[in-house]
Amino acid sequence: MLFLKHVRALCVTAALVVVMTIGGAAPVAADYGNSGGNVQLYQVTASMNCNNPSLCANLGGFWAWGVFNKDGSFDAEVTFCAHMTAPGGFNGAGHAHASGTYVVADFGLGPFIVITHEIDVLVGQGQGITVDSGPEFMPIAPAVKGHYSTVDVLGFSAPGVTFQLTVTPMHT
Repeated sequence: MLFLKHVRALCVTAALVVVMTIGGAAPVAADYGNSGGNVQLYQVTASMNCNNPSLCANLGGFWAWGVFNKDGSFDAEVTFCAHMTAPGGFNGAGHAHASGTYVVADFGLGPFIVITHEIDVLVGQGQGITVDSGPEFMPIAPAVKGHYSTVDVLGFSAPGVTFQLTVTPMHT
């Protein structure tokens, strides 16, 4: 949830990010590598920064890495910061471990990695808080090798807005 909600919250409104969306299973422990028969299919990295108050309600950004496994599970690490322009919001930096389930779905634009359930454990600000997204359908990246820029992801570019996404197929 944090992994995706920060995409939505920090990026002018998630409505500007990719418009797409399925349902769940059980989270897994961090299992980097191909041990225990769980084969990595994709690694995804993402970064977003917005320092343009006319476009972003929350100034700041996030930096994330995730691995998506053959058994439909994923693990991710997310670091984020926010600098609210209005009182009452989150200010500062944080980190979360994210895990859950995903599917690959095609919306007519090619296959997409879609998170279907996510559990985040905050280890920076908010340490010890666990957030369970429940069933969701959140597209996060094309399921094809590529590097995607702000224009590719958001459909526009603007001063102070940067979004980068890299997808690396592993054993697909």
